[in-house]
Amino acid sequence: MKVLVLENSRLFQKTLRDLLEEVGCEVDCVSSGEAGIALLNSNDYELIIAGQNIFDESSATFIKYCRIQVKECPILLLTSEPNESLLNNAHSAGIRDIFPKTDITLLREQIHYHIKGQRNIVIQGGRVIYVEDSPSVAHAITRDLEKMNLDVDHYRNAEDAYNSLLLNEYDLMITDIMLKGTMSGLSLVRMVRALKNHRSELPILAMTGHDDPKRRIELFHAGINDYVTKPPIEEEFAARINNLITNKRLHDEVRQQKQALLRLAMKDQLTGCHNRHSLVASAPRYIKEALRYGHQLSIMILDLDHFKTINDEHGHISGDKVLANIGAMLINSFHQGDFVSRIGGEEFLILLPHCIAENAVNKAEQIRSMIEQSNPGGMHVTVSIGVSSLRKEHRTDFDSLYKSADEAVYYSKKNGRNQVTLVSAIKKAG
Repeated sequence: MKVLVLENSRLFQKTLRDLLEEVGCEVDCVSSGEAGIALLNSNDYELIIAGQNIFDESSATFIKYCRIQVKECPILLLTSEPNESLLNNAHSAGIRDIFPKTDITLLREQIHYHIKGQRNIVIQGGRVIYVEDSPSVAHAITRDLEKMNLDVDHYRNAEDAYNSLLLNEYDLMITDIMLKGTMSGLSLVRMVRALKNHRSELPILAMTGHDDPKRRIELFHAGINDYVTKPPIEEEFAARINNLITNKRLHDEVRQQKQALLRLAMKDQLTGCHNRHSLVASAPRYIKEALRYGHQLSIMILDLDHFKTINDEHGHISGDKVLANIGAMLINSFHQGDFVSRIGGEEFLILLPHCIAENAVNKAEQIRSMIEQSNPGGMHVTVSIGVSSLRKEHRTDFDSLYKSADEAVYYSKKNGRNQVTLVSAIKKAG
């Protein structure tokens, strides 16, 4: 970018030259309006930066010349004493922006931002779903989007676009408002916003051939993020798309960070199992689904035998290795829909949806045998297990279901440890 600087201070000329050359600008500096006009007659500048001395009588002709001869070249004003009169004069003269001289750091940031903003927008890739029923318009817009380094999935009707959106991930939706078929662009916007997942937050840019204020307001109420008329100005179109995709990616980062924090909050860091907090949050849902759809739900509680002895005799590091090994073993031994959690120092709890009591007991026996034979953490370890299944008397109360399985664990320990007990077996024994 070629820049003309009009500033009567030699020291500040050098400061501006250094700042502009940092961002790759070619810079000419002058001290008077007459010298500035002479350079404007022989050069094509893309930006003019001037000190407030351009409003002095000696440089007043420079402003007039710029307004007549170089109307497309933006002028930025530098001032150390902003006041209302100066601001009014700057506005009347067509000055684009005013920068302070007093804060060099702020001045550097503003100049960098302004210069970079004048350059061609380069979008760092992305996938766009584009809905347009006119082949000629679609061809032109698709070409422009591909020049922006974007991958484009084009659909001629809203129905096909909506079905694709349900199956694929996109960074942006661009849709015409008037579409052939049973669904309009406005209906498509409303259906996207009604989704119950993260796709409902996809940024949407609406396009139309008529700039009707009422329609525009209706579109914003429906949930669009931005709006352009056809044919769009290429640079403006690129800037709007860049802003929408950039904001979407920032939002995605925040969402992913929240999910990562939630996973950390819900996981036991030592074993990788769910923690007690996660269990409390999830257990009611398991019970409600079992009751609503009439399927079985079993619960299994495991308590490592004599674990305190392991910590006392071999140290807590060895004890942690035992717990970590058993946690990994449990995670790998159950189905994806099962809920494996660590609920205490040496206690684990597993929720088993669609599992009757008999199958839960068989699974518990397999786990008990596997732990005994595997020597987790290099230690001989056994485990006492209690099993219970959801019954009518439990209703939706997880605590009563938990207590029944905990009672079975106590019975296993009381009767010699290293065994599996089903709650109903306790009652028969009693």
